[in-house]
Amino acid sequence: MPGRKNAILSKVSAVFSFRFDGKVCLAPSSVTSLGSFVAFPSIRQPQGHIFRILKRALLPKSMELLERDSYVENLQALFERADKGTGHVVFVAGESGIGKSSVVNQFTDCVSGAAATYVGYCDSLFTPRPLGPLFDVAGQIGKGFLNLLKTEKDRGQIFSAFHQEISVSVLPVVLVIEDIHWADEATIDFIKLLGRRIERLRCLLVLTYRDNEIHALHPVKSVFSDIPPVNFSKIALAPLSRAAVDQLAGMKGLLTGDKIYDLTGGNPFYVAEVLTNSGSGIPERVKDSILSVFYNKDERVQGLWELLSILPLQIESSVIEMIEPDFFDHAEESIRNGVIILRHDNVSFKHELFRDAIEGSMSLYRKRNLHGKVLKALLATHSYSGNLPLLVHHACHANERSMVATLAPQAGDEASTFGSHIEAAKFYNTAIEFTASSDESIADLYARHAYECYLINQITSAVISQEKALAIWRKKKDVINEGAALRMLSRHLWFQGRCKEVMQLAFESVRVLEDGTKCRQLALGYSNLCALYMVSDDVNKTIHWGNKAVELADKLGDTEVLVQALCNIGTVLMKYSLPGGVGKINESLSIALKHEFHDHVAAAYTNLACMFVLSKQFEKAEKEFETGLSYCEPRDLNIWKYYMESQRIRLLMDTCRWVEAEVLARSIYDNPVHTAVIRIGAIVGLARLKMRRGEFEEARLLVREGRSIADPTTEAHTMTPAFTAQLELCWLLNEPAPEEEIAEAVKVLFQEKSNSWYYGELAYWKQKCGIESPEDQMVNFVGPYQFEQRGEWRAAAEVWKQLGCKYEQALTLFEGDELAQRESLSILDALDLQGVVTSLKLKMRNKGVRHIPRGMRDSTRNNPAMLTERQVEVLTLLRNGKQNKEIADKLFISSKTVDHHISAILSKLEVSSRSKAVLEAEKLGILK
Repeated sequence: MPGRKNAILSKVSAVFSFRFDGKVCLAPSSVTSLGSFVAFPSIRQPQGHIFRILKRALLPKSMELLERDSYVENLQALFERADKGTGHVVFVAGESGIGKSSVVNQFTDCVSGAAATYVGYCDSLFTPRPLGPLFDVAGQIGKGFLNLLKTEKDRGQIFSAFHQEISVSVLPVVLVIEDIHWADEATIDFIKLLGRRIERLRCLLVLTYRDNEIHALHPVKSVFSDIPPVNFSKIALAPLSRAAVDQLAGMKGLLTGDKIYDLTGGNPFYVAEVLTNSGSGIPERVKDSILSVFYNKDERVQGLWELLSILPLQIESSVIEMIEPDFFDHAEESIRNGVIILRHDNVSFKHELFRDAIEGSMSLYRKRNLHGKVLKALLATHSYSGNLPLLVHHACHANERSMVATLAPQAGDEASTFGSHIEAAKFYNTAIEFTASSDESIADLYARHAYECYLINQITSAVISQEKALAIWRKKKDVINEGAALRMLSRHLWFQGRCKEVMQLAFESVRVLEDGTKCRQLALGYSNLCALYMVSDDVNKTIHWGNKAVELADKLGDTEVLVQALCNIGTVLMKYSLPGGVGKINESLSIALKHEFHDHVAAAYTNLACMFVLSKQFEKAEKEFETGLSYCEPRDLNIWKYYMESQRIRLLMDTCRWVEAEVLARSIYDNPVHTAVIRIGAIVGLARLKMRRGEFEEARLLVREGRSIADPTTEAHTMTPAFTAQLELCWLLNEPAPEEEIAEAVKVLFQEKSNSWYYGELAYWKQKCGIESPEDQMVNFVGPYQFEQRGEWRAAAEVWKQLGCKYEQALTLFEGDELAQRESLSILDALDLQGVVTSLKLKMRNKGVRHIPRGMRDSTRNNPAMLTERQVEVLTLLRNGKQNKEIADKLFISSKTVDHHISAILSKLEVSSRSKAVLEAEKLGILK
């Protein structure tokens, strides 16, 4: 009823007088519609704080902001910084009701007219809509971006378009995304990408979230680790003090607010709600306070509030009017009191606590009935009929089983195309729950669910669903789908380290399919065997099955199979330093990129990076890791992302970047979701860090854990790191090595020892532990290992140095004369590996060496970045803007020496420029 709505809004605007910029103002009586007030200015045509003025007028006075000025001032300071060209991300955190939105709203009021402000919302849907906040923002930016968002499936294009929009903004941009604890995976990725690039934009990204809902495995946690620390800040809102609660209580005529403070803990919303009901006494619980207000309303208002409570997000008033024609008759008082709010003609509760309390008080039957009414209205409304996540949400709660079974798979497909594979997996799981077990589509739903779970690194769930799909297809005697399911199941089990079962299933898949026609699934089966023999380091069988896959793929014209086979053949050639390996992987990558085979693109980047790490080509590896991770992240290819990160730990360890290695290893190790082949890299990395620092018992436990995970895989890429970590610990502690176990493992793992980087590493540590292997005299070792095996310590040390492996260089020097041993200790001391230093000094004493070097000064050791006193002096002069010559003159040293000091400073602080070194030193407290 538009007439009634406009009359109410006119009435509200005329009645309320309020303060704005220190003056008493009256809302203009000519206002007839909230649509007249544009709360979010476009980039090119900023306008209207009038809407915000009206919104303030609707707030009860008890909700006036107290003890929040510092937070708003903080946001204003960050905005001023962004306005000057240095963008920033700010997280506004606090529990429900703490006033996050109120602080952000007051801030946006303050910058109104000086900024282009966009606001998007994450909503508590059954499964969130991919990029929901961007859809909110799109309408504020303009039709062009909104149309792109609706039609473009490549998230990279969407993110680039948004980046372009804010890059050309005349005004600095304030982008607010509310409640990111409910964000979908695609939105999380958008936040990460923008956060990493924001430093070069005139943009302040404000993100609110409930910090008490962010558990250890919550996706928001990954945002903090992925955005550079210099690019973001956190504002944690504190509860109101007793004094503030007393002040609010005094406004209500109460002598003290002590009881209210004790009840609410100073939560502003709780305080306000309790004070609202203070005439009937203070409720025992805030929920009771809300419900007491609710039950005091007449049945029509109660019905309206119940209807709004089952809506997980704001909704157009026209939809509510379809369900409740007299909506505005019932809503007038609620709008005036600020319980219900209107934004751009959208309706919602002012606060989530109202929704939660009222929804929780209703019977299941009542909720089902209301969800059914909403669902019917949404289906009849053009703007919502395509919102699959919202429709699925209400259909689930309305128990409309057939509709869920129809819509949920469509929503899963849509989410998958956006790269929101977490949401896709949820939708397919929902479809399974609402689909009869006898339905023809159920096996396909299990298979689709399994694949999405595989991509998002939920391997256990992937295995369960794949096994169910396999059982159904076997029962139906559907040979092609049975063979496909066997192949995919073998792939999933590989990530769990169950390699014996993996090979059995892989061969069974091929056997089943070879009994029929030569089909695509058979070619994929051949390619799967090629991949499995590649990870098993069997060159001949990898090439054999790869060639069979390529031959059949050529006959079928199947490009995807060709891509897989080329990648796996190329990888095994790289493992053994054979020619043509890099070329084949790059050919596979090029084709995969052209055809958008996302899974295979990720595999190619991963294999290239891992092989470059294995062969100590660290610069090339770093480049492939960076490119590969950037590719995987926006597409939710988490299985490849985490596998790459686990392998990157090895690169960080080999290049002595201990802090970075430990942070990354700990993040993987502490996440129980990760599978065996992902966890092993983190376990070995942490074990080696512990033993090198002298924490030997912790290292021993980690080595034992690593062996328990690695041994069942019977593959060199997992077993070799676990064995070599154990051998390193035995060498440091002068303990006997597990010689017989290693001998048995070598028989299984290495059909071919020559040119094997894995065997070279194992032989290196065997030699250090005194394990004699006469057969190694016939092995063709690669890289520095060839010199190690011949006892040419000086040549080996030089190769290690050229490769950038300072730790191995130091250990090799220790095999030399006394002068070389002193150099070894000096290197290890600089690396701050006191466990190794202590162990080697003991070895020197046992050999009768006198005058063992004392080691670095305490002042250096106590420095957070291991900077020497001289390096701190240089860094201080850098902060003061001095150039190299000026620093040299000041410290009476040569300019070349200054260069050396600056290089060492940049390396120790792990930064790329002088200015970043100063910022990092200030952050660490080195420079006061």
